Amino acid sequence: MSAINRVHAARVWGDSASQLQIVTRRISTISAMFTLVATVLNPSTHWALIVVMSVIYVIYNTALSWRRSKPQLGELMVNLALCAGLTIVGAVYSNVLYHLLLLRMVLKVGRDRAMRMAVAVSFVYLAANMIKVDSVAAAFLLETIYNVIGFAVLSFTAVYMHNVMETQMRNEGQIAELMRQNAHHYQMAHTDGLTGLLNHRAYLEKTADLPQYVLLIVDIDHFKKLNDTYGHLFGDQVLTTIGNIIKMSIRNKDMAFRYGGEEFALVLPGTSLDLGLKIAERLRYQVANCEFFHNSEQVKVTISIGVSRKNPSVACQDAFREADSALYRAKRQGRNQCAVF
Repeated sequence: MSAINRVHAARVWGDSASQLQIVTRRISTISAMFTLVATVLNPSTHWALIVVMSVIYVIYNTALSWRRSKPQLGELMVNLALCAGLTIVGAVYSNVLYHLLLLRMVLKVGRDRAMRMAVAVSFVYLAANMIKVDSVAAAFLLETIYNVIGFAVLSFTAVYMHNVMETQMRNEGQIAELMRQNAHHYQMAHTDGLTGLLNHRAYLEKTADLPQYVLLIVDIDHFKKLNDTYGHLFGDQVLTTIGNIIKMSIRNKDMAFRYGGEEFALVLPGTSLDLGLKIAERLRYQVANCEFFHNSEQVKVTISIGVSRKNPSVACQDAFREADSALYRAKRQGRNQCAVF
């Protein structure tokens, strides 16, 4: 998975916290089922009340899990009341329900209110235990202190998780932004601003490791004369229009470059020389039949194209020189034509 995909999957804390809250809620439902089963297998004085409250707890939290709703104040109040009731009537494992409830509520409220949430849950737990017992024994005190410490540790852990996830989100967000900026800068550095085609630098990089392709060098005929006669704005219009024609004339696997000035380069991988010549002729024909206007005056614009084939035994520079040589032959022969090296 790429760094950008990881950042997207992380987006980060909110979704992760929600999933953990839902999982914790399901675990608390399972814990309540253990309380229910233990009560049925070993009935106590208040077994009927334990069964009723356990069933209510399971149904209520199962419904919340099924709806995938995020923890709210109402859920806290209902579950605290059920936990307190289970504690008062002596249900086993009820202390686990406090911990699970506290965990998902701290994930909900975040680090700023985590301690207040821990105090609220601890207060209800202590009050319920005080109501349950007739006298305070050492064992009771140790168990109570143990659970209160557990509440504090659990809250601290949830807050730590929150901080780690927020830091991760911030850092990966910065990484994603840097990657986006780098990709933008790379694109700007390798794209011709006028035509939108790849530029000379991109040509050198993308053809360096290509073992085999057909190369077309395209040059606009008498381009300097067009600029001198009709102005550079018209010249830019010609370049842009021809660039668009080139984009629409090549296949997905082909690459088109504005090599420099009025010169374009087309790299056609996996193409025979005959097919490359056909593509060149089609491109020449499209430009020759395209209507260019300057102040309502139609201006004739044509191109000449040199074609060569780059083989594994031929260097990139040699293939370019061959296509360039064919281009100049096409110009010497009268322009508005294609020539193969």
